[in-house]
Amino acid sequence: MEEKVIGYYEDPKNSDNIIRSRTTEQIRSWDFTRSTKALETFNAELGKIDYPGTYILIDSKLNKVYIGEAKNLYSRLKIHSNTPEEKIKNWDRVVIINDGRPANQSDFNDNVVRLELEYYLIKLFKANKYKAVSQGAKQTLNALQRVIVVKLISELNFFLVKKGLIQKLIASRGQEEVMLDDLRRILEKFKYKITKFKSYEATINGKKVFIRPGSKKSKGWQVTFRDVFKRALHDENGSLLMPRDGILLIPFSEIKKAISDPNAFERNTIDIFISFEEDSIKLRYKNSEVDVTSFKIIK
Repeated sequence: MEEKVIGYYEDPKNSDNIIRSRTTEQIRSWDFTRSTKALETFNAELGKIDYPGTYILIDSKLNKVYIGEAKNLYSRLKIHSNTPEEKIKNWDRVVIINDGRPANQSDFNDNVVRLELEYYLIKLFKANKYKAVSQGAKQTLNALQRVIVVKLISELNFFLVKKGLIQKLIASRGQEEVMLDDLRRILEKFKYKITKFKSYEATINGKKVFIRPGSKKSKGWQVTFRDVFKRALHDENGSLLMPRDGILLIPFSEIKKAISDPNAFERNTIDIFISFEEDSIKLRYKNSEVDVTSFKIIK
């Protein structure tokens, strides 16, 4: 599976001192200095309806930021402009981030998603030596919210580097198991065609898939191949679907690359281990390993 390449576009600053920028995925942004005229232009561009998202208030002189979120960005920013909080009263620039969609269509419409992104961005800007004066809180996410957040964080990282606001990224990992109902919804969201879907087996895009969440061991998440599962691996007939950390869909042909022992398939079981590391995912069998990072469904 090839890594999806995200593009970035930035318009020149216009007469209202607004810089519009966007990615080729979801992110849309408005960046302007503190100005009633620019804020009203932003509101008019949105059609004067609710647009949810996140925003970054910047005090350039003190390298200070306030990260916030709102269901109605214009209304919240108008308050910050007219009656700013003492801790960020001298902000002089705002960077607004959403997906260019109104509330009833936007992934930012989920309050839990916005709060989790706020929490992440506070940590990210602190890691980049800003004085972050807002406070966030870690949220409890369901599986679908987790997928949305992981995807948006990946894109936000790319976007903020392109904007020149950050240089350093922080790792974000979430290895909780995605439950079956949520797993199916996520696969369908990402346009996978499902014709059979049971607890441990599925047919996805016309091919056999074995669903295994693995068991946590010191070497990583252990997946045991035996009986039909082992024969399918031997014949390279199918893929392993591991519903953790972005959801892995690994062809058996790739897994076999790690199994160098010629007698492995004569044994009753074959154990592999999948390890989620700082910036990669490794699949190991005894002393052999292959990198399976590219087989994440959610990048």
